[in-house]
Amino acid sequence: MKRFSHLLFAFVLVLAAFSWSFSQTTIQKTASPNWLRPTTKKAIKPNLDDISDGYYYELIEHQINLATQTKYYKDIKVLFDQTGIENLGQVQVTFDPHFQKLQLHELKVIRNGKDINLLPQAKFKLLASETELSRSIYNGSQMAHYVLEDLRKDDKIVFAYSIIGVNPVFEQKFFDSYYLQGYEPTGLVHLNYIVPNGRKLQFKSFNGAPEAQQQSTGNTTNFFWELTADKTVQYEDYSPSWYSPLKYIQCSEFNTWQEVDQWNRKINPIPQIATTSTLQAFVNQLWKESNGQPYAYLKKACDFVQNEIRYMGIEMGEYSHRANVPEKVFSQRYGDCKDKSMLLATMLKNKNIDAGLVLANTYKNRGLQEELPSPYAFNHMVIEVNIGGRSQYIDPTITNQGGDIKNRYFPAYGKVLSTMGSGKLTDVPQHVTGNIKVKETLTMEGKFEATLDVHTTYVGNEADDMRTYIQSSAKNDIQKQYLEYYAKIYPKINKIGQIQYKDDLENNVVEIIEKYKIKNIGKTESGSTKKYIPLLGTNINDKLPEIMEDRIAPLSLSFPTDLTYEMYIVNKGKKEFGNYRGNSYFDRTAYVFGKTLEVEQDSIKVAYTLSFHEPFVEQKDLKQYYTDFADRDHIFYNGFYLDNDGYVTDGITNLNTPASAKDINWFVLILFVLLVPAVIWYIVKKYNKTKAFIIKPYDEIYYDQIGGWMIVLLIVLFINIFTLSGIFFFQQSFFSLNTWQAVDQLEGVSPVLYRTSLLLEIIGNILILTGLIYSCILLIKKRDIFAQTFFIVALFMAVFCTIDGIVSHFMFKSYFEKTEDLFTHYKDALKSIFFFCIWGTYVYKSERVKGTCVRPYQNDGIIQKAATGHPFDQDFLKPYSMMKQGENEAGAEFQSQSDRADRSHPEDDQDKP
Repeated sequence: MKRFSHLLFAFVLVLAAFSWSFSQTTIQKTASPNWLRPTTKKAIKPNLDDISDGYYYELIEHQINLATQTKYYKDIKVLFDQTGIENLGQVQVTFDPHFQKLQLHELKVIRNGKDINLLPQAKFKLLASETELSRSIYNGSQMAHYVLEDLRKDDKIVFAYSIIGVNPVFEQKFFDSYYLQGYEPTGLVHLNYIVPNGRKLQFKSFNGAPEAQQQSTGNTTNFFWELTADKTVQYEDYSPSWYSPLKYIQCSEFNTWQEVDQWNRKINPIPQIATTSTLQAFVNQLWKESNGQPYAYLKKACDFVQNEIRYMGIEMGEYSHRANVPEKVFSQRYGDCKDKSMLLATMLKNKNIDAGLVLANTYKNRGLQEELPSPYAFNHMVIEVNIGGRSQYIDPTITNQGGDIKNRYFPAYGKVLSTMGSGKLTDVPQHVTGNIKVKETLTMEGKFEATLDVHTTYVGNEADDMRTYIQSSAKNDIQKQYLEYYAKIYPKINKIGQIQYKDDLENNVVEIIEKYKIKNIGKTESGSTKKYIPLLGTNINDKLPEIMEDRIAPLSLSFPTDLTYEMYIVNKGKKEFGNYRGNSYFDRTAYVFGKTLEVEQDSIKVAYTLSFHEPFVEQKDLKQYYTDFADRDHIFYNGFYLDNDGYVTDGITNLNTPASAKDINWFVLILFVLLVPAVIWYIVKKYNKTKAFIIKPYDEIYYDQIGGWMIVLLIVLFINIFTLSGIFFFQQSFFSLNTWQAVDQLEGVSPVLYRTSLLLEIIGNILILTGLIYSCILLIKKRDIFAQTFFIVALFMAVFCTIDGIVSHFMFKSYFEKTEDLFTHYKDALKSIFFFCIWGTYVYKSERVKGTCVRPYQNDGIIQKAATGHPFDQDFLKPYSMMKQGENEAGAEFQSQSDRADRSHPEDDQDKP
């Protein structure tokens, strides 16, 4: 409101100051100039389906005579429905009375082939135009305005006029830019430049516009275009300001950028400060306060010009490009970009700090070097400073900047033209110097009540913007806006206390802390009685424009942006959740995006990151951008169920991941129930009865007890069994439906490949776990097939984990490359390889193992001996090698029993050890 009152007051002053000028301005009604080139082509009626405003241009004509400094305009508009009548109820012309005058040549309506001449009786009114009032710029422009009466369908409105005169600040050099087509078709476009012999006007065409045709007329040459209706060009939202798909041309009498630089130096020389002026006294005081330190003085001078000289410009006549003298700007305490830049550069020069003026373009941050040199290539002025060989740009129009003066934010203006350079365009460094971090913590207190704590931190240029916003807004209005934002998500929300603001100007950090109380939290799910709460990534979503898949224009981004947005749900009293993690991440040429969903024991965290590398997405990358953000409901909507006590469960609503962490994938459970018995059956019925054929036990060496490193191996086996069991049943949650639906949260991963690899991983882990348990049993029983069984299991585990690591690395490559190093990712594979190398080698070569684990499979023999009545006891299971050694009487007795048994059943010879 305060800013608006200043604008209104200034505007009244401008109107009063120039009321006399208005009264002296006259509008002449004259015949059309005799130097006009007649058109040679007929207009083509465009397709009316391409027209949106109820009328179209049958003719647009623009002819410029450089010698007479006259611009002639003529257009013929055709009304074809009621909308067109409403839109064309008036005619108007804007011009600058300080150096231009208006001549009206023709105003008529053609109805049913007859002319109705309106010009003689038309009384045009002069109104203050002020086309740049929204930017606090007063340029003194006027508008000649006339309301048309009695318009009817199919009428044609013909209007022709000339504007005579040019701004003297350009010193009689001509330059222009003209679009040969619009976003709606035109029947005929006629553009003509009449150039006197001896003046060199260079032309350049863009976006497929044809080259100029030439026609000599004696002392002048016509450079002209006549174009009939062309294909319609569609405008696309969020196109960069520098981009245009329309055909256009440029012309200029400036041959090089160096000429533009010389022109700028001439009209805006940095002056000396009058020694007796108040400005000199002020500069001396600042220098004294800075102890003669250049950077300290630069900061004080910059802070003064940015914050104490308000932005407002009176840009009438040549002051559209010429700066006011610094003493005047200092005294009146306002100025536009030229005035503020000139003041700051003058204050720095006064203390022998090297400074220069810089021409920039706030719209064209790309492609400026492709244009023809001219002052119209720029719309902004800043400064360049060099202290001790270190150069930097400063924009005096930005307010409330904090932090070290050396790191003060400067916008990415693209290419600029500095008076400290060599008359060439130079690039502005493009850096992301600030960031925003938002942390929302929703604490569930039961009974469907919660508290919401919001902590937002702004750093660098983001702190500059927020500081300005806070200073220019009422605190209660800010509180209201923030409360209304969260009320859209939580209708029963109320603030707890006032918003807290913390501003660390020295480090350029602004913090905002909010606290709210929410009652009756939760929404009822459609078609269900379940309630859920949504966590919306609105802050991120709003910065990513939605586009169509067939978009052609490059996409503008709100550069610079570096945003982290974290949302937490905490159950007060630690009402526990399960465990779950889902991630998506991609790093593109223009942007980086990441999302993490973590379900911990007592909290749920949804975190987003977004950073822009470039101010726009190139046309070649548009399809990738569309693919990345096509499913926005999935990416930015996160809903979590509430239980009957009003606490959040770890179940995610069907608008995101439609399964609770406790929901079971019955297919996997049934597979497990069938696969494990099948493996056990194969071991018991088939493999367990075989003899060792890879690593055979010794016949000559025997150890009665498990000892040495075998004890360590037994312990290692127990540890691995319990570890793998914990991972299989708890950490990986293979039976949880969430695990199988996690692919919905992973961008760029094939669901078929994901679930196939997960199925194979389950089968492989079952085989490994079963093999380790079986190996442990064989070791305890000292079976002869232990060594080869363990060797095979360890080898399979090493190979399987390695292949699994390679597959998952390539499957999740875009994520792992940014979040884990290779060692971390292949940790399980490396552990299994080391396990095999150490213990596989041990059992393969160990005499202790081969001399201890020598017992063969004996169950069939025992059953047969029991059936024939032969006595047997525990000694019967002792190895045959012990009988040959004859170490004790029990061994001899066993030998005798065995001999008798062998003579009674000679057919069992092949099964004896």
